[in-house]
Amino acid sequence: MFELKKDKKIYVVTNRKLIKEDNIYNVIEACAKKGTDAVILREKDLEYDDLRKLAEGIKIITEKYNILLIINGNINVAVDIEADGFHTGFNSFKDMVKNNILNFKIEASKVQKKFLYGVSVHSINEGIEAEKLQADYLIAGNVFETDCKPGLKGRGLEFIEDLSRNVNIPVIAIGGINHSNIEEILNSGAEGAAVMSYAMKITTENK
Repeated sequence: MFELKKDKKIYVVTNRKLIKEDNIYNVIEACAKKGTDAVILREKDLEYDDLRKLAEGIKIITEKYNILLIINGNINVAVDIEADGFHTGFNSFKDMVKNNILNFKIEASKVQKKFLYGVSVHSINEGIEAEKLQADYLIAGNVFETDCKPGLKGRGLEFIEDLSRNVNIPVIAIGGINHSNIEEILNSGAEGAAVMSYAMKITTENK
């Protein structure tokens, strides 16, 4: 899949519970070698200490390959390890902006580089509002039905096309993306694609 991205981006979203015959560090390094552009560390069950320890280990890999490390759901870990960004859902992002949590955290940190805010959206209106609230990129989906959310109908390529026309920040498509459909995703106006299931199995399936 990575060789098909051309000038677009591929984001790897982690889920260590999908890794059956390897460990998350080896999987991330395999994805980095193949050309991923960013890793979104999304391990929602981990509290601060465990997530920070995992993030610090993965940061060694992302820095080695000069790719982005974005922390999902825990702004404290993102700031404390000086990650490249923070990702969250639309409603959480709205609340954090309203309560000035994001700016306060960044201003109080030692982060000097550009710090990215990513937001997951599921409608055109959410994407437009997230951009107005100064999101730097959007993860939009799910495009196709996916093993991660069985039974949830995909929103289709039209959703990505429409969203890309209505915002001026990068749109990263997610949901059921694989070798057979990534090219049509990348031709739909998306800046790139995000993969979870595919990426977490990459070393064991040798893809």
